[in-house]
Amino acid sequence: MNSDDPQSVLDALLLRCHETRTSFGDGHVVWRTWGEADPVRPTLVLLHGGSGAWNHWVRTIPVFEANYRIIAPDLPGCGDSDLPPQPIDAESLASILSDGLDKVVPDDRAFDLVSFSFGGLLSGLVARAQARRILSLTIVGSPILGLNRDGPANDLTSVPPGLSQQEAAPIYRSNLEKLMVRNPERIDDLAMTMHMANMARVRLRSRGIARRSKMADTLRDLPCRMNFIFGEGDVTLWPDLAGIRDYVQENHPDSTVHVIPEAGHWVQYESPEAFNTLLMRVLAE
Repeated sequence: MNSDDPQSVLDALLLRCHETRTSFGDGHVVWRTWGEADPVRPTLVLLHGGSGAWNHWVRTIPVFEANYRIIAPDLPGCGDSDLPPQPIDAESLASILSDGLDKVVPDDRAFDLVSFSFGGLLSGLVARAQARRILSLTIVGSPILGLNRDGPANDLTSVPPGLSQQEAAPIYRSNLEKLMVRNPERIDDLAMTMHMANMARVRLRSRGIARRSKMADTLRDLPCRMNFIFGEGDVTLWPDLAGIRDYVQENHPDSTVHVIPEAGHWVQYESPEAFNTLLMRVLAE
């Protein structure tokens, strides 16, 4: 495969990582680590979005792995991680992740946490459980005031079972265009390869959990500084960003809402240069 082949891009990243499994009950969470573990190199933990996997960060990991030890799990019930037993809620998922972090990031080593979309819903709970060592929490594209039941983010088409990949691909592409990006041209072969593979493996129904949970409540009085990054055209924040800005200004006055123009929900993929530059800056502050 050549370097432009989507699978070769993913395979090259996987060849550079170290894979670890942590247990919960009868299941396991799969964690992938890039970069050497040493006392000087800072640790960066990345949580992906709903129906995704570690590859939501495919354009972030290569930029940061030279200077950070990057740790990215597949959330329980997503990617290669097992689905926990019922009942499943934000609290139980966050507890599984925090317990796993105690094994994957040992010795009370401090870390920064960056979470995308549904990962953000869990990250406030994880940050609270990891209060003794978390340095910062950066929320990316998470509807912190709740996921609306109407608006463009809900206008998705179900993929009927039994379709071939060729038949299902146009539906998956349409859903990505509606939900994840502002510019449809950013949905390339790599995005399609990842999304279709992720959807084939996902068992966690994250939207139901997101609708039952109040993310804003989990962010109150956290033991770390916070950053917020959104794409200007993020439809999960429908109808606009004004309520997000007002919430942050009132409840987290030491934090800032950073908005990346001409980008949608999956801002770290759609505008990787702008996102990575901004994330580097907020982590260093």
